[in-house]
Amino acid sequence: MHDRDSQQGREAAGPSPPTPAELLGRHLAAMRMDRNLTQEKVFLAAGIPRNTYQRIELGQADVRYSQLLRIAAVLRCHVRDLLP
Repeated sequence: MHDRDSQQGREAAGPSPPTPAELLGRHLAAMRMDRNLTQEKVFLAAGIPRNTYQRIELGQADVRYSQLLRIAAVLRCHVRDLLP
């Protein structure tokens, strides 16, 4: 019963705040869409595997600095502009 009570307490508190990786992913997706680019165009031009790029946008992967640099080049912005 104790586990159930603690789970209900977490649900009552509301959703947890997004992780830094999730914030980054949402920001990258928004920037990509603002530039009318598909995920495919970005990951191909950046030389990043499809699955990796998708996981970055979903906030499920830690992105490497070298990947951020390549994504920034594709989006034609400075790497600091990618950070939320």
